[in-house]
Amino acid sequence: MKRKPNLPKLLLQWGVLLALAGTILRAKLSGEGVDVEAYCPFGGLQAFGSYLARGSLACSMSMLQIAMGLALAAGVVLLAKLFCGYLCPVGTVVGWLGGLGRRLGLRRELRAGGAADRLLRGVKYALLFVVFYFTLSSSELFCHKLDPYYAVATGFEGEIVLWMSLVMLVVLLAGSLCVGMFWCRYLCPLGAASNLFRRWPLLLAAALAAWALGAWGVPRAWLWVLVLLCGGGALWEMASLHDRLVPLLHVRRDVARCNGCGRCERHCPCGIAVCAEAKVRHIDCTMCGDCLAACPVGALSVGGRRSLRWLPALAAVALLMAGMWVGVRFELPTIDEQWGSAASEATPLQRYELEGLRSIKCYGSSKAFAARMQRVEGVCGVRTFVRRHAVEVTYDPTRTDTVKILEAIFTPVRQKFAAPAPGVGELECYRLGVEGLHDRTDMAWFGLALRRIGGLCGFESEFACPVRVTLYALPGTALTREQVREAVEARELVLTARDGERHIPLDYELRSFERAGTLPRGEFLERMFDQVSRLSGPFSVNSERWGDDRRYPKGIYEFACPGLEKLPLRQQIPYFRSYLSCADGIVAVDFALRDTLPVVRLHYVRELWDDGRLWRELLQAPEWRVRMSDGSEQRMAPRLRFTREGRSIDSVPAAER
Repeated sequence: MKRKPNLPKLLLQWGVLLALAGTILRAKLSGEGVDVEAYCPFGGLQAFGSYLARGSLACSMSMLQIAMGLALAAGVVLLAKLFCGYLCPVGTVVGWLGGLGRRLGLRRELRAGGAADRLLRGVKYALLFVVFYFTLSSSELFCHKLDPYYAVATGFEGEIVLWMSLVMLVVLLAGSLCVGMFWCRYLCPLGAASNLFRRWPLLLAAALAAWALGAWGVPRAWLWVLVLLCGGGALWEMASLHDRLVPLLHVRRDVARCNGCGRCERHCPCGIAVCAEAKVRHIDCTMCGDCLAACPVGALSVGGRRSLRWLPALAAVALLMAGMWVGVRFELPTIDEQWGSAASEATPLQRYELEGLRSIKCYGSSKAFAARMQRVEGVCGVRTFVRRHAVEVTYDPTRTDTVKILEAIFTPVRQKFAAPAPGVGELECYRLGVEGLHDRTDMAWFGLALRRIGGLCGFESEFACPVRVTLYALPGTALTREQVREAVEARELVLTARDGERHIPLDYELRSFERAGTLPRGEFLERMFDQVSRLSGPFSVNSERWGDDRRYPKGIYEFACPGLEKLPLRQQIPYFRSYLSCADGIVAVDFALRDTLPVVRLHYVRELWDDGRLWRELLQAPEWRVRMSDGSEQRMAPRLRFTREGRSIDSVPAAER
């Protein structure tokens, strides 16, 4: 008898795969970034665990992923492991690989309940422990480092550890070809988490343990709760593969109708002996419906009714939609930190909310923002929301106000587009007032938008309400308000990359425009380079050791470094300074301009260095030893590459002293 197709499962599995493929393809063609885990329940569970343990969300997770994780848990308790059976792209591929392995004669089934089967089931709980331990310790998703789905979906360009991802991918492919649902049964940490939701007594014990450890003030109480859950879950699954109370929905077999042909067991992806049970309560059952589709006599049903065959698939869709609705409607802060004095009845604390801070995009950037706000007098707390790039600042209105908070958030920028030719005497200056410029990311996009204006040599910004921007243009440019408005108020910025175009939405408003005199060419160049020259200075430890000029005569080695004022290179200068400070006999470094060309000057002890050694051993070294802010040392590849060999000079030009 020909097997009937399992349409509910096929439709959902293909729908998920096509949606993923379409999303990734559209992102590649448009050049926009793609969030391949936007609806990932496992990331949501990790984020929720991080929120409970640390009061912060992991990485760039938001309420959307948490809602998907909670929807998965609800589905497991009430119905079955519906995500595993219908929506998981990895589970779909693993199932197909199992069918391919059977056709190729590679399939070697492990006896269900045998020693090998039971021992291997503990591996996924070990992986679950490792993933949650490192995630809860750092508020960064550790699963990124080894998740085969994440690695493949990002084209091995995400936050992966290549060897981990490759090992997991090879094990997934090889294991699934040889053993039915090998990844899902033995290695998948989400499968382990799903099985834990079916062991409600263990969850209750973990909740009581968390409460008791918290009440006793035990440090890192979450670690012991995690040990209880993962260790207890592994031992329970090794001891028993069946549940008695949950899920509420299960496959039933009509014993009188069943002819004992065994087709249900042969077509079950997990090899469950359906024909031996009146009610299928096996831990591996996902209610996928393959056994129902394979039964030739209609002896199998969902909850005792054949008409409910579509119920698991419809429930999976309903839970998916419910998770999306909750995730969009509600929101948890990525971090929620409070410090300083509490509110009083006389002066209650106030909250200031600001959206559109594009630099708020993950846990790390949220912590950096909180550290910055802690330096602002009167600010008592911060909450961040990465999904909408928003912050909520709690402050004492008697000590600060919203203008001071905005000023603390704002980062002034000077950016040079092009160096005026030597024959140019003065540049035209234009003063703008612009709304919508909040942080450094805004200034980067704003600078790219200004490049549309011909004749501009650069701009600088300073805090005001609205932000004050000064444009510097070549003589005779004669900018008009409409010219500038067209660039500033553009709705989007289109960036061209090798793999396509990237569209960035903009929301800036030109509030004022006026001519502001002229600026000499030399002064413009110095102003634009000021952000680099301010990084010049001595190295305190080396200066104390070799600072005596009579005892240790000094030399000055100068070499050119074109483009040093550009942001990508400028951001590496602190690493370069730290590297130099670790070298014996290097007492200081200066950054200066020779007309339009940036130069670096190393102040060194003559008896320890000469020009040749400085170039070969220091500036062309294959590895840098860098001292970090916490006092530790790291070895890393050079952050800057130098291509123009320099020479020692007698002294710094008088004009630069």
